[in-house]
Amino acid sequence: MVDTAPSTNSACSIKPGYLNNFCMTGANTSILDRWSDNQYLVTGVILSLFVWIVSYNFVSRDEEQRFQEAADQAQQIAVFFERHVVGIFQYGDSYLKLVRREYVRNHDVGDIENLMAEVPLNKSIASHITIIDEFGTPLLVSGYEIRPGTTARDRDYFKFQQNASGDQLLVSRLHKGRNSGKLIVSLVRRFAKPNGEFGGVIFLALEAVHITEFFNTMNIGPQSSATLVGTDKYIRARSHWGSQEPGQNISESVIWQNLAQSAVGIYLQTSVVDDVTRYYAYREVPGYPLIAAIGLSVEDFQQATEVSKLNHYSIAFLATLLIVVTTLFFSRQRQLLTQIEAKNHELQSQNDELERFNYTVSHDLKAPLVTIKGFLGLLKRDIDAGDQQAIARDAGQIGDAADRMAQLLDELLELSRIGRQMNAAENLDLAELVSEAVERVSIQLEERRVELRIAAGMPAVRGDPGRLLEVFQNLIDNAVKFMGEQESPCIEIGAERDDGQVRCCVRDNGIGIAADYLDRIFDLFDRLDARVEGTGVGLALVKRIVDVHGGRTWVESRGEGFGSTFYFTLPAADS
Repeated sequence: MVDTAPSTNSACSIKPGYLNNFCMTGANTSILDRWSDNQYLVTGVILSLFVWIVSYNFVSRDEEQRFQEAADQAQQIAVFFERHVVGIFQYGDSYLKLVRREYVRNHDVGDIENLMAEVPLNKSIASHITIIDEFGTPLLVSGYEIRPGTTARDRDYFKFQQNASGDQLLVSRLHKGRNSGKLIVSLVRRFAKPNGEFGGVIFLALEAVHITEFFNTMNIGPQSSATLVGTDKYIRARSHWGSQEPGQNISESVIWQNLAQSAVGIYLQTSVVDDVTRYYAYREVPGYPLIAAIGLSVEDFQQATEVSKLNHYSIAFLATLLIVVTTLFFSRQRQLLTQIEAKNHELQSQNDELERFNYTVSHDLKAPLVTIKGFLGLLKRDIDAGDQQAIARDAGQIGDAADRMAQLLDELLELSRIGRQMNAAENLDLAELVSEAVERVSIQLEERRVELRIAAGMPAVRGDPGRLLEVFQNLIDNAVKFMGEQESPCIEIGAERDDGQVRCCVRDNGIGIAADYLDRIFDLFDRLDARVEGTGVGLALVKRIVDVHGGRTWVESRGEGFGSTFYFTLPAADS
């Protein structure tokens, strides 16, 4: 879309003599010459760098090896943990089905007690079995007396199975058992009455501590952890909880982003539970809505590298100290010369930038001046000839050139003010902002008969209302200018919230942008189509305003003839 005439910046050459002239001394000796004379200093720097590079490489390789070993170890333990969980849950569900089958046969609690006497519940895994009728009243709590008035009608697992359409296993959230007082995860299944109606639920209470207690015996590190979390993002069991309450929601963990890509993986994260940085190896538990994760604390396994690191860096420090002592005088000279070179480089960069800017400005300002001068000559001739029609034409051309020069100067002044002259940031309604921008370019839209589509429900943003109005106005005006010969011109404007920011877009079905020009589109004075009116400052102005607001700007286009979409991000409004 916004193609300019080929940039003339390539004609702006850098004067190579500037750097050399700045560096020359009265004795015709440059800084580079002095460097070559200071052989002791150069040798000292090289030796110091060599010592530290070798030491750093040793330490880095050692750390990489330790990290890789930790990642491999976490993955191996995660496999064991997954199988351990599957074994526990398969046992629990099998026992649950056995009890349900016996109870459904006669609906006799006594039969269940006899069954559990013959096939005892494994207390190293589960706490108890509970049978509850369709009214939520407990009929059996193995190993415990049923307290009068106890009901399960308020429990989520009861409500779930009461409304379930078929037989399915529910893995409850972690909760404290009313009878055992322990943290348990219930495996819950429903059963039916002889007429097929909902008859109640049977659940087996798995003690959470038994799910992860194997990990506490592995002596991997005091801050490493084993975690079993449901796909509902609530923790079912953990080897230790830190200062947090058990069973919390960990929806902020990056594990969910990784799970979207792969059912098995590893990642580095600071825990949302206890703020410990760990390598986490995770695996989906097959057949259950659960994820098993092993987290090895970075601090735990990094301790093994500290002694090696200390030894290598101590040797490097002593070697460097020896070099510094023997080259102290030359080091001072090196410091001064480095400062001079750094300042010189900074000045050279500024000079190059200023030279390019001056060339471009003078080129763009010279064009209307040449036009004015040329038509002044024609105007004088036409006045002498008394040709009123030609006089009016000459005067119009001179006025247009003057207007273009004034527009260019105004836009350059406006560009220079961004970042220095800004209004206080406000929470802004994007719909109102876009509406005002559309109003300002309504004449162009009507003349070109552009169809405008503005998304509903755009999120609010925070920023300078005047500057952000300029952004939308420039982008809409830009889209209209570069519609080309499109018979049904259309501009779409939308925005959506994305992680604390709002991503806005202005899309058109105009002439599009060739791939070679996508990176140049926001450069100052880059007008990639000279036939379209403009100064080449508009998109540079857009980018500068968005940059000042802490956002970024980019454009996408499939190529010439396929339209363009301009994107930019802004801070979301304060909630």
